[in-house]
Amino acid sequence: METGVLHSLFNHNPSQQVKTASLRSGQIINGKIIKLFPEQIAEIQIGSQKMIAQLETPLSANERYWFQVQPGEGKVRLKVIATGSEEGKQQESLSRILGEFSLPSNKENLELVRFFLKEQLPISREILQQASEWLKSASPRSSGLEAIQMILTRGLPLSEATFSALYTANKEPSITLLMENLMKAFEQESNTDTMSKIKHLLSELVPSNETNAARHVLGQIAAAWLKGHNSEGQAAFGLLQQTAGFPAQKSESLVLQQMLSNMKSEEIMKDEIPAELHFAKRLIAQLEKGEINLAKQLIDSFIKEDPKGTILKNGQLTGLVDPLLQLFAGSQVNEADRQEGLQAFKQLMGMVLGGSDDSETALKWLSILLPEKEKFLSTGAELLKAAGKAEMSGLPIQQSELLKKAIHNAEQGMALSDEESAIFTTEKIKSFLSSLGLSYERDLAEAFKGNLEDKAQPAESLKPHLIRLLNENPPHAVKEAAEQLLNKITGFQLLSQETGPIQQLIVQMPFIIGGEMSEVTFQWSGQKTEDGKINADYCRVLFYLKLEHLDETIVDMQVQNRVLSMQVINQHPSLKTVADQLLPLLKNKLAEVNYHLSSVNFLVPEVSKQQGNQKKLAELYSKKDYSRVDIKI
Repeated sequence: METGVLHSLFNHNPSQQVKTASLRSGQIINGKIIKLFPEQIAEIQIGSQKMIAQLETPLSANERYWFQVQPGEGKVRLKVIATGSEEGKQQESLSRILGEFSLPSNKENLELVRFFLKEQLPISREILQQASEWLKSASPRSSGLEAIQMILTRGLPLSEATFSALYTANKEPSITLLMENLMKAFEQESNTDTMSKIKHLLSELVPSNETNAARHVLGQIAAAWLKGHNSEGQAAFGLLQQTAGFPAQKSESLVLQQMLSNMKSEEIMKDEIPAELHFAKRLIAQLEKGEINLAKQLIDSFIKEDPKGTILKNGQLTGLVDPLLQLFAGSQVNEADRQEGLQAFKQLMGMVLGGSDDSETALKWLSILLPEKEKFLSTGAELLKAAGKAEMSGLPIQQSELLKKAIHNAEQGMALSDEESAIFTTEKIKSFLSSLGLSYERDLAEAFKGNLEDKAQPAESLKPHLIRLLNENPPHAVKEAAEQLLNKITGFQLLSQETGPIQQLIVQMPFIIGGEMSEVTFQWSGQKTEDGKINADYCRVLFYLKLEHLDETIVDMQVQNRVLSMQVINQHPSLKTVADQLLPLLKNKLAEVNYHLSSVNFLVPEVSKQQGNQKKLAELYSKKDYSRVDIKI
């Protein structure tokens, strides 16, 4: 998806800024003599920065030279090794520079030095040797050169791992395609525990019509089991067993007993759980202690508050108290009463489930209470496969009818969701970033600083699982796909750096619009608040999208004191006419969250002007110096 415009978005640091402090002995730089002072001291311009240096030989003002940094403390000492102003002698100068480092003057090395000259980057033997080696496997080579430029201008570690990460982040394919490639590689191999966990994470990270449909159908069947009575509940349980959602060798009673045990466990309290499930857990805890009156008071309170407004009668819940008590009578209870108690436990969950969105809630509950949640959540795909078979052959009539009904309800739910739900919400973005593992190393470091048991474990994200998978020596196809995806994630981490008071985050995120898969590249940049977050009052956000009909679109959004201005760059000249009708709605929606829309400008790139317009776009997204809260990218 990335183009030259997107490359300039990533490579926003001014490449020509070479700080004096970064110059090391042995490096070669290209500079222009601005002013001469006594005792062979000169003011030299390197890129856009000026510096004072001690020269070893007299030179002429307003001329360019190649200098080599000499050892010593205090003043920067420079030795002239070649002139740099005569175009006809440039080849000779470049060859001489390579000779200083005992490197062959071949085509690749000359191109590399020429690139360093153009971008005003300092040259050393170590950098040239490593860059030359890395570029051998870079295709396209331009992406490799851009990765090297990022390493040097951002002050990143000069290592192959850093190069691979930035090189992968800076070129095709997109992160969505890399995720899909890994999923395809998994299809050819036998599942391991790590592969199963990665599959589950990828299914949540990469939305697809099939994945959404599978989740909807599974939620419908799960809700039918929890809320269903007698034959319908048994049909739903049988469907989940046949598709491996529940172990085939376990009866409904054993599954319910396992869920009850997990609900009583303190482990599920480490994460945020739905209010209804929290109520059920408290009720079970009080009944286990024999606190019947407190349990009934809790029921009364829950009925009055009724988070979803769906529990109508107190008696329905209160009637479950006696059979539930039998679950905690120990050896005194007979098998029939224990079974009645387990069914009462299932009814309890079904009663407090309630509401039109009960399928999603049921899915969330079971993913918390079941021991093998990844295996359960993958059942949706198996349900779709079963539905795809001719007349659902092999399924009992009631199971077949239940599955048809679930698919019909899922289709309606997906259509409604596609039209009415926001493509991006705060929850969706936070969940994606967390699941991707962009903060894995930081979270791990924080966990080791304190008590690990009291910290949220950072391992349940994609990056650490990819690292674990690669350590397990997977098959070649899986290894290659996993390495590329890991490099992409690490590349975004390296691009998302803090510079002084400025915090930046760059990432790609997939989404579905109009039934089609697409993705957006976000770049947030702004001052940090005291708690380390980007200041929402003063920030800048860039969105890069590639849509089916509008093609490449860039939205540049600047916020100053909650006053928002936008620039939309797109090649369709009629976009402004269409968008004008939606601007009042945009203004009202922003006002609801206390933002004022001041202006929206539409720019149409003129591709016919060859490089002229491309340069303007690149300059638009190049980082300028910042002052106070006026952030430039």
